[in-house]
Amino acid sequence: MSEERRGAIQSVDVGILRFNRELGRAEILLHKRQNPDEPYFGQWALPGLVINGDTQDQSLEAAIDRLLLSPKVGFSVSHCEQVVTVGNAVRDPRGWATTTVYMAMVDDSVEVEGDKQWVDLVAVSEKKFLLAFDHNDLVARIRGRLAGKFRYTSIGFSMLPMKFTMTDVITLFSVVRGANPAKGKTSIVQRVKKMIEAQLIALTDETVQLAMGRPQYLYLKLKPEVIFEFDRALSDD
Repeated sequence: MSEERRGAIQSVDVGILRFNRELGRAEILLHKRQNPDEPYFGQWALPGLVINGDTQDQSLEAAIDRLLLSPKVGFSVSHCEQVVTVGNAVRDPRGWATTTVYMAMVDDSVEVEGDKQWVDLVAVSEKKFLLAFDHNDLVARIRGRLAGKFRYTSIGFSMLPMKFTMTDVITLFSVVRGANPAKGKTSIVQRVKKMIEAQLIALTDETVQLAMGRPQYLYLKLKPEVIFEFDRALSDD
């Protein structure tokens, strides 16, 4: 005798990341859940949507595009990639649920209000800011992927302003990786030089005065849409 089973909930969620220069931290976009008939009403979560509900998306790519255009996000991103797919019988109180998680980047010019807010990525990934469902764990996976890709790609530069300082780069890399800013400074400088050689960024003659220290020169992103791949043997020391 066959047993009737309820179909699993299938969804996509996205962690949109930016660098907040003023606060010196990486941030992730959160959305406050608005439907009182659904679990975790009024709690913060990653922006997401069901892909096998009233709207039947034809692909994961179509689903993530629909999510980015929805009121839960509502702005363009500079880079978007798939991170992980997770599923089990306990992550959603409604039953078996599977989600495919993406991460995307914007610069600090994107501001939000109302039922959306930017929150410290590290605090969320370390469960110091609690989210609905298993989204803290998903954010930890996003942070881990981001930290790993910092080692061999320029993906982190997608989170920086169009004009940025070397201190911005060092701060972003250190907070995401949970490392002392002094560790890896040499390799970060090497990465910036490689990107200048590839004509992806340029050193300008403009300077900015930071809260402490001497004025710093600004770098300009020439091709912000390009993700550069470094030699994986490049030292992290």
